Amino acid sequence: MPIRLPSSLRPDRVKQAMRSPYAAPVRGAYRLVTAANLGLVRVVDARRAPSRTAADRQEVAERVTIAVKTFERPAMIRRFLRSARRVFDGRIVVADDSRQPVGPSGPWVDVIALPFNSGVAVGRNAALAAVETEFVFVCDDDIVLTALTDLAVLMDYLDHNPQVDIVGVALVDLPVRKLVDRSTSPLFAGAGEPRIPLGTVIDELPVVGKVAQVYLGRTEAVRAVGWDERLRMVDHRDFFSRASGRLVTVQHDRVLAYHAQTPFDASYARYREDVADDLTYLGRKWSPTAGRSDDT
Repeated sequence: MPIRLPSSLRPDRVKQAMRSPYAAPVRGAYRLVTAANLGLVRVVDARRAPSRTAADRQEVAERVTIAVKTFERPAMIRRFLRSARRVFDGRIVVADDSRQPVGPSGPWVDVIALPFNSGVAVGRNAALAAVETEFVFVCDDDIVLTALTDLAVLMDYLDHNPQVDIVGVALVDLPVRKLVDRSTSPLFAGAGEPRIPLGTVIDELPVVGKVAQVYLGRTEAVRAVGWDERLRMVDHRDFFSRASGRLVTVQHDRVLAYHAQTPFDASYARYREDVADDLTYLGRKWSPTAGRSDDT
């Protein structure tokens, strides 16, 4: 029998309470705990990661571009860029549809300013259109990279496995330190039959239908699928459903990144959780049961 939480402890009620003006001290504590966790994993991961030579870093910089989407979270995108620069020397393309797009953020960072609230799909397509390298690392602004976000490992894997198009990283939610598993979440009914059966192991990594929105892909392969710009927010499940049968995706569990969200930011949440139109559209596009909010 499922356990029913008291209504006061349900996630929606908790979020609502945490977003109230009276919860400011608790939100501050949450941010401090998250920051402490990020500081700790950065140190620990630096000790665990394999050493990389200047030549290694240069090759990654020449062959990979990071494409990141941001909206109304200037602190998050600045944190992302700081973390990326510790492990990556190449070009970063930021697609920003905030009211006030982020300003110049250092060399090899290009910001594409978009009309306000254009949406995730528009932003991802704009960033991808600006990529000129063989590989693209797709992610969001609330991701933090460490020394264990080893793009050289992902790039080497794709070099040695030409039948694979996308390799996802292991994503860990902070501060709860919970592994984010998107590989078992379903695609939409009507998605194409996988080119290689799910669960097939290719060079030690399993073929999956979907990974978290943090992955290295072949630029032209990802561009061939792209994102449906009729979707403003709910893009993830749709992308991988359309990619099924066209691209091959695997999951790498030894390359890590961290997901440190802003769940109690009421201003941001007002836009992030405004997905009714997206879900209605997806319901028409895929099936009568597709309009669900488990797409993130």
